[in-house]
Amino acid sequence: MEIPKVSVEQIKKAESLAVNHFGLELGWLMENAGKAVAEVARKELGKVSGKKILVLAGKGNNGGDALVAARFLHNWGAKVSHVTASHPDELAPLTKEHNGTLRSMYVMPLYQTDSFKIEPLLKQADLVIDGLLGYNLHGDPEGFYAQLIDLVNGSGKKVLAVDNPSGLDLDTGEARKPCIKADITVTFTLPKKGLFLGEGKKLAGKIYLADTGMPKEVFELMELKVENIFEKESIVRL
Repeated sequence: MEIPKVSVEQIKKAESLAVNHFGLELGWLMENAGKAVAEVARKELGKVSGKKILVLAGKGNNGGDALVAARFLHNWGAKVSHVTASHPDELAPLTKEHNGTLRSMYVMPLYQTDSFKIEPLLKQADLVIDGLLGYNLHGDPEGFYAQLIDLVNGSGKKVLAVDNPSGLDLDTGEARKPCIKADITVTFTLPKKGLFLGEGKKLAGKIYLADTGMPKEVFELMELKVENIFEKESIVRL
């Protein structure tokens, strides 16, 4: 089956059509994306009960996806810790909501002021989930984001990236400095070009494509020929 690889502009247009033309709520797409990440984490770990998982969430919707995954994994018995890389006031609305939900579940976020706690958690982690930076990347990661990427890359831990390794240009496959080196990437709806170009080929690791519930009519409006990718299962290995 030939699955089209799309640009950042195309995936933005698809999401805009899904929300503005077909009436889907962005939160539904995020919920499906986050659950898929949790399911792949469970598959890769064999089980999640008792496993120590460190979730890194940025301020955008990519971070929101990671926080949804954190909620599911916590419910499934994992020992979840999560780092929110930006101040709570800077978080995108849905990401802020999911951050609050985890707080209400006593899965308390760590922030830059808690940096001294992060390295010990990383050393103990069975898996790191990278939800720091999504496709709206502009320039090199900086500040606390860059510190976290360097810390993870130097840890030798297994890394699962949400949609893309943080710091990877999803159009060109260029790795910004620094850029997460992932063992697994769970990307959504349609695969992004940069995962298969340049440095993306080695930084993405194993790639899974997950169904977020995007209406197939979105692709028809965009004149994209997309076959029934998820006919048999909602997550497929590419």
